[in-house]
Amino acid sequence: RVTVRNGTFSICGDTHGQFYDLVNIFEINGLPGPENPYLFNGDFVDRGPFSLETVTTLLAFKLLYPEYVHLLRGNHESRVMNNLYGFEAEVKAKYTAMEFDLFEEVFQALPLAAV
Repeated sequence: RVTVRNGTFSICGDTHGQFYDLVNIFEINGLPGPENPYLFNGDFVDRGPFSLETVTTLLAFKLLYPEYVHLLRGNHESRVMNNLYGFEAEVKAKYTAMEFDLFEEVFQALPLAAV
């Protein structure tokens, strides 16, 4: 957590598809919202068994609280890394190649840094 003018700001990184770690973060720090903003420093997917669930949860919170949930693109939000470390296979096993392509488009739209 980082203290800011109006309270605190939680900064998290490298969840790597560990959905239950993400749930634990929310249990410790509270759910994202107007009183509890978050910055996620990328690497939401790959390596862990629940990358799809992890990234869709983060995207859902971003849609719910766009001014209080910030998502940055990490090096694992790329086609090459997704192919190498398993996110592509996970999405294609649960859905289709079209959904994987849509995630790639979303990843490309994420900012690389925050100030």
